[in-house]
Amino acid sequence: MKWSLLELNKFKDEPLVFSETIDVNQSLTEREPNILGASPVKVSGIFSVSQNEYIADFDIETELTLASTRSLEPVPYLTKLHITEIYMTPEQFEKQQDKIAADELVMILEKDLIDLSEAVEDHLLLSLPLQVLTDEEKQSEANIVGSDWELMSEDAYYNERQQQEQNNIDPRLAKLSALLDNNKDSGDE
Repeated sequence: MKWSLLELNKFKDEPLVFSETIDVNQSLTEREPNILGASPVKVSGIFSVSQNEYIADFDIETELTLASTRSLEPVPYLTKLHITEIYMTPEQFEKQQDKIAADELVMILEKDLIDLSEAVEDHLLLSLPLQVLTDEEKQSEANIVGSDWELMSEDAYYNERQQQEQNNIDPRLAKLSALLDNNKDSGDE
């Protein structure tokens, strides 16, 4: 998935269409220990070449095998991403720097070569979920409990917290609360 700029410059009139399958398994597993494996990545898209920039617009699809964040069991994780990357030579960047939007990310080329396999790996790593669970772990509603600790969902935590706040009455207002309760009791009769 490497193209020299000289090769890409031949496609100024019409975009370069590409479709390849690459193997990034070894590189991904070395870079991220929670990735247990990766199937070959299908990469397809186009390269648009202009005088000012090289734009790669492509889709990637693969299945990663990730370690469950709870039990470390292997979990298959299908990944489909759409990526657009803008590449510029240092000279092109100097000329266009004032025209580039502040939120636009431009990759400055250090060599006269564009290697999309690096972009594929980086985007796969950035797309990893923070929590990975097996199907059984997703189905399980039971909280995990240990010695002096308990794992619970955010919703369960906030519900428990609200219950505690409702049950805890400010001691300064306790007598007022008792008075209000007495008024409710006498009004019901």
